Amino acid sequence: MPAITPTIGMQQTSGPSKTADVANQAEAKTAKAGEVLGAPKGGKVSGAITTGIDQYNRIEPLQNDFLTAFPTAITAVEGLLKLGGLIAEVHPIAQVIVGVLKGAWTIIQANMQVNDHMHTLLSCMKELCVLTKQYATAKEHDALVCNIVKDISFAVMSGATLIGGYAEHQKHKSFLQLPTFFTSFEQDADQIAQTLTSLTTKLTGASVASVFSQVHQISSALHVVGAGVEQLVKIKILSTLPYAVDATVTLHDGNKHGCLPGTRAAVLEALQTWAAGGPASVTLNAISNPPTEQKLDLANIKVLWLQGVAGSGKSSIAASVAKFFENTNILMAYYHFDATKQQQLKPSNLFTTIALQLAAQDAALEAKLLELVTSATPLERRSQDPAEQLRLFLIPLLQQNTKGYCHAIIIIDALDESGGVGERSNILKPLAGLAALLPPTVHFLLTSRPELDIQSILGASPQPPHFGQLSMHDLPSHTTKNDIYLYVKHMLGGSHLNNQLDQLAELSEKAQLSFQWASTACCYIVDQEDGNQAVRPSKRLKNVLSGSRTADSQLSLYQLYTTVMDAQFGNSEPEDLELLKLLLGVLVAARRPLSLDAILQLLHMHLSQYGDTVIIKEDAAAYMGLLSSLIMGTRPAVNYTPLVPLHASFLDFLQDAHSSYYVDVGQIHKILTASCFSVMCHGERRLKFNICNLRTSFLLNSSVQGINGIVQENIGETLSYASHFWSSHLALAPDCSTSTLGSVKNLLSSAQFLHWLEVMSLTGASALESLAMVPILPGSGIATYVTEAVRFTSYYAIPIAQSAPHIYLSALPFTPTSSSLHLLGEQFLKIPAVKSGHMVLWPMLRHTLHHDSQILTLDISRDNVIAAGLHNCSLILWHGNTGESHRQQLTGHSGDVRSVAFSPDGTVLASGSSDRTIRLWDLQTKAVKGEPLMGHADYVTSVAFSPDGVVLASGSSDQTIRLWDVQTQAAKGEPLTGHTAGVISVAFSPDGAFVASTSQDRTIRLWDVQTQAAKGQPLVGHTDLVRSVVFSPDGAVIASGSYDQTVRLWDVQTQAARGDPLRGHTDYVTSVAFSPDGAVLASGSHDQTVRLWSVQTQAAKGAPLTGHTKCVTSVAFSPDGAVLASGSHDQTVRLWGVQTQAAKGAPLTGHTKCVTSVAFSRDGAALASGSYDQTIRMWNVQIETVKGKSPTGHTDSVTATAFSPSGATLASGSNDQTIRLWDVQRQQCKGEPLIGHTDWVQSVAFAPDGAVLASCSEDTTIRLWDVQNQVAKGQPLTGHTDYVTSVAFSPDGSVLASGSFDRTIRLWNVLTQQSNGEPLTDHTSYVRTVAFSPDGAVLASGSSDHTIRLWDVKTQQSKGKPLRGHTGYVTSVAFAPDGVILASGSSDQTIRLWDVQTQQPKGKPLTGHVHYVTAVAFSPDGATLASGCGDRTIQLWDVETQAAKGAPLTGHSRYVTSVAFSPDGGALISGSEDHTVCIWNTASQSLNFILPCLPQASHLQHGPAWCTFLDNGWLQGLNGELVLWIPPSYQDNLYDERLTAKLGHDLSSRVRLNFDTIPMGESWADCYTP
Repeated sequence: MPAITPTIGMQQTSGPSKTADVANQAEAKTAKAGEVLGAPKGGKVSGAITTGIDQYNRIEPLQNDFLTAFPTAITAVEGLLKLGGLIAEVHPIAQVIVGVLKGAWTIIQANMQVNDHMHTLLSCMKELCVLTKQYATAKEHDALVCNIVKDISFAVMSGATLIGGYAEHQKHKSFLQLPTFFTSFEQDADQIAQTLTSLTTKLTGASVASVFSQVHQISSALHVVGAGVEQLVKIKILSTLPYAVDATVTLHDGNKHGCLPGTRAAVLEALQTWAAGGPASVTLNAISNPPTEQKLDLANIKVLWLQGVAGSGKSSIAASVAKFFENTNILMAYYHFDATKQQQLKPSNLFTTIALQLAAQDAALEAKLLELVTSATPLERRSQDPAEQLRLFLIPLLQQNTKGYCHAIIIIDALDESGGVGERSNILKPLAGLAALLPPTVHFLLTSRPELDIQSILGASPQPPHFGQLSMHDLPSHTTKNDIYLYVKHMLGGSHLNNQLDQLAELSEKAQLSFQWASTACCYIVDQEDGNQAVRPSKRLKNVLSGSRTADSQLSLYQLYTTVMDAQFGNSEPEDLELLKLLLGVLVAARRPLSLDAILQLLHMHLSQYGDTVIIKEDAAAYMGLLSSLIMGTRPAVNYTPLVPLHASFLDFLQDAHSSYYVDVGQIHKILTASCFSVMCHGERRLKFNICNLRTSFLLNSSVQGINGIVQENIGETLSYASHFWSSHLALAPDCSTSTLGSVKNLLSSAQFLHWLEVMSLTGASALESLAMVPILPGSGIATYVTEAVRFTSYYAIPIAQSAPHIYLSALPFTPTSSSLHLLGEQFLKIPAVKSGHMVLWPMLRHTLHHDSQILTLDISRDNVIAAGLHNCSLILWHGNTGESHRQQLTGHSGDVRSVAFSPDGTVLASGSSDRTIRLWDLQTKAVKGEPLMGHADYVTSVAFSPDGVVLASGSSDQTIRLWDVQTQAAKGEPLTGHTAGVISVAFSPDGAFVASTSQDRTIRLWDVQTQAAKGQPLVGHTDLVRSVVFSPDGAVIASGSYDQTVRLWDVQTQAARGDPLRGHTDYVTSVAFSPDGAVLASGSHDQTVRLWSVQTQAAKGAPLTGHTKCVTSVAFSPDGAVLASGSHDQTVRLWGVQTQAAKGAPLTGHTKCVTSVAFSRDGAALASGSYDQTIRMWNVQIETVKGKSPTGHTDSVTATAFSPSGATLASGSNDQTIRLWDVQRQQCKGEPLIGHTDWVQSVAFAPDGAVLASCSEDTTIRLWDVQNQVAKGQPLTGHTDYVTSVAFSPDGSVLASGSFDRTIRLWNVLTQQSNGEPLTDHTSYVRTVAFSPDGAVLASGSSDHTIRLWDVKTQQSKGKPLRGHTGYVTSVAFAPDGVILASGSSDQTIRLWDVQTQQPKGKPLTGHVHYVTAVAFSPDGATLASGCGDRTIQLWDVETQAAKGAPLTGHSRYVTSVAFSPDGGALISGSEDHTVCIWNTASQSLNFILPCLPQASHLQHGPAWCTFLDNGWLQGLNGELVLWIPPSYQDNLYDERLTAKLGHDLSSRVRLNFDTIPMGESWADCYTP
């Protein structure tokens, strides 16, 4: 945004002034504002992130008068800016300044506190705006006042911009520091306020001339505010990336402050030199004999892994290196993982945090990152995939070399604490391949324990180029011992132990090279705040030294922990030890760190068994206070600080079964499960309705002012924890008591379930993830309750997550009447009531997984995990039970993933790709297993596991099959050769002895897995490529489907065909499948049918299964063989009863492109379908559906519609090659469809007397039909050589005109059915539409050449030049009834009106549609024009004013292809690609949805009572109020009130709600009756 600079020359007053000083200061600030995310002294990273935030910690909220004044001030400013249009002439920023203030107001309401500086400034702005508006309207002031108003407005705009900028900062201040310009907000605000006050005073009493020049000076001084806004825009863009605020916190705290000066000197010097780009090496322990000095040369290393056991000092070294580079010209980024903060510090924000840290230190990098973020898609910005973050943001940033590569050291500390094995794998693989991508001036330092999974990747041998590792164990032991001695002396120097040097040396020796041991020991020895001050440091030292020594560093550390614990609790009573272990057990088992106060509240009920809970809690606080040398947050004064172990090894010690302080974590989880339910149901703060006393239902949770404070005050730490983690503890408990199971049932079946969802909503937690963890134990009786809760939570995920009140207002009312949760509505009598169209059962669509890439293949594991191969070279995993996807894609392939297969045990996933490789994925860690399997020379088209999971088979376009050992990931022998064309699919026999393969060479081959040789000759018989092959369940028979339109059965033993081919299909066979018992074979075909065959008789079982309207792509049997599923290019999935051979219910609709594959879950309860629409859908196939009236009518897109002259009959033409006649009054088909065309019907038209109907088709013919008898009149009219697109009768009915893709128009004698003369040939591209003028003298035609032509019907010559103006195809033309005006619609999304006499356009194009305009039609009186569009709407236009009449007509679900008025003008018909014809009542011009009609209430703006739908299902009021969220299955049944009929469809199921007594807005809480 440019700075605000006055453009009117003004005379300056002489001499210096305060105003001039302000201007000078402002210029200086402008320069500072140009420093992109500049860092203050004292630390580039931590300082840059925290400075500016601290300045506002003292801001305190004001009285409510500010919140009242702000909207009024906005109105005042808006009035000033609109005054005579003055400001708009001066600078474009004036047009958006009110928007800035309104945006600031939204942020202030939701996120921030205000201070008195802002309040004063706003008050001054308001007063001056009102005064200026009054002053400027005085008649005696003209040009001079105009100039004054302009300059005063600049000053007001500066204040508005400052407020807007400050508000934006408050919203994003947790991301990066406040820009330097805004750090003096108070001073700027005060200066502007003083100026405006002065101007107000002068305006009220002085002459205009006396204030004229001063106004200009002020606006000049304040114009620099715009520079700060530019900076805020940058921050707002960058803040869309995930960022961890706590990543650098350990650099400057007292627990990991780096190495003690003088210690680790050699290794620190080497690392600092290495990171700075100089030659460096690290001296290592001498291990040769005789000893010779060993060195690790760091010269060519870009990524260094520093590893060592717990307590060896890795993090201290990392922190010291980071602090060294904080104040140098080398960029430094630092990220410290912490096992106690895994919610904040996690792999999903690692690389973006590093990128943001680097951008905070360098202007060029900031500009580059802004470019990367701006060019990324929203999905890419929010990506949780570390590999993708690295690829999209960090690597391009580091490779930025506009002025040479950046010089940077990036430190990632404590990798082992980034999560479990699965979480760590998400970053280990990208890190392992990182070195090859880095420029020479960038270095990475990684630290971790040598965990096995980390060692297997970062410590792999041989290591990749430029990658190195350094073990703390390999550092010279004598220097480590000396460093520990210096550390011990430093720590104990002030404890009167300096004279005991021998004992200090002994203590250092006992540390066994472990800094953590030394640190723990020293903390214990000198700790005088643990409540046990009677024990002197010397005695504690003696206690530590008296322990036995061991060479095992971990055991030594555990012995020290035992010594410290024994010193405090060695003589404790058993009851006291039990209480202590309980508290320590919670420390271990808690899913996130808890404060001592929260722990005691959580355990309140359990502690009662130990006696008086007040005394017990005091004892517990005292116990924890004795552990200050091991645990942070134990001081009595900080009971609200989370308890965190000083080192993670202490948690390991507590879980060591050999420890005398061992805690049984399983039993702790059991206790915590019961405790969570106790808190939620009986605690002082328990679950309840409207727990946070939300005032209105019109706001999102995030828009509620001060929501974080409200949540903390009303929910608090303990209830929040219990709500988030009860299911996690339940899952980890070894068994569940009857009472616990009862608690689960009660929670999930009562109103408490809704109250629990409230807490989850307001705290931003995922209820679905929580429910997914609930274990369904046999005989527990909770399965039904969990299932209903999951259905409710997943189906209503949007309102639950976004607005807590709408759990009651938007989710509960729509719950299916058969659900047990529907009964909860009896306690909420004032929620919306569904008067008609209420769902009885949960919709069959369970979940939808959306992705930004085409889904090419899928498979389902035994536990309902779905794997999908994507066009974007990756895979996605999705849990079919919960609808939750794995948070990241599995990446590694560089080509389409064309085939996926789960191993039989569900632990490994195989994927084949067009990059010629196969990859194996460990489903536990979600990481690739080893290197890719390489050997194929072309696309991998199919992969399959052997039944025992030991062997993997792969087929390829290179004409070969390969077998792989899954364990070793090595090829088993040579490739299997024999096919002479690409291999399409491979399949194992049930016993794993054979592999079958199909190929484009039209053969099937069998291969012996043991000998890896072909089994006999190829199976020959098909005459076209074999698309699908499958073994029967007993392995005795192979079935194959081919493009030769046949299915064949083959005997595996004899390798001979079993009988003749199975014939019946009339097009390619695409898929075959055996029923589980092997008795039935199913086949799907391009002929749009599915067939069932008896395997024994090899005869068709009944007639083909029909219903699909395009080719069938996939068939699959349910596990019990009772149901067959089929997917099709018609975008639907169909279920068929195998026994009845009839469709089971209506087609499953929702996909918007062809369905490519279907697969049943192992339990048969669900069906997955994948589609080119980039979604996977999971369907509940065991849910019974309510049978309604089956739609009758067309089976494909309706392309044309026309009313008969009487209006009693309607004709429609379709891509199903038929024409249908409809009785308008009865809304029913009249007789059978008119059949004769052999391709899509493009246009229909009635003769003026209504006796004849004309139709044209892509079969290049025109047909005439007798309407009365519904038969063809004579032979087709032939002559066109390409698609015929349009037909029209002359007004007297004697002539028929037709337009064609052959670029001609033809005129036909209707009586003789012969062509009248030669074709009209002036168009240079396809003719798409024709229309006669009302007098029949002129014919108009529209073409793909972007023109309209007028033709003299008598002479058959063109009239004048073509009408030009459209920039796309002309798709439709229509004459007004008086013949004076011609309308045209075009693919350029506009409609144009033309004067027929002058052949010139009338006015400007009519705009508003957002897709191709497909059809136009005039009303009989010529006053209204209707247009149909690809945006699925119809729009009515006032012909005289050329303005839209009312809102668009909505109801179609796909392109509108045609429109036509009834003869009386009272109705409009439309045809659509959604296969329907709709009839609309054109009399009503106000949009009045059946759902909903809002009551006129004081809290809503008066006016039309209608709302608008947002894409995410929210119904929004006039001022953006959240009125209601409408579930998808209900949205489909919402129609515009003007829709009176949908031919072939029953509208009785449309949804109506009763809004008569609904409390909403500030009265929403009245919906609950306890």
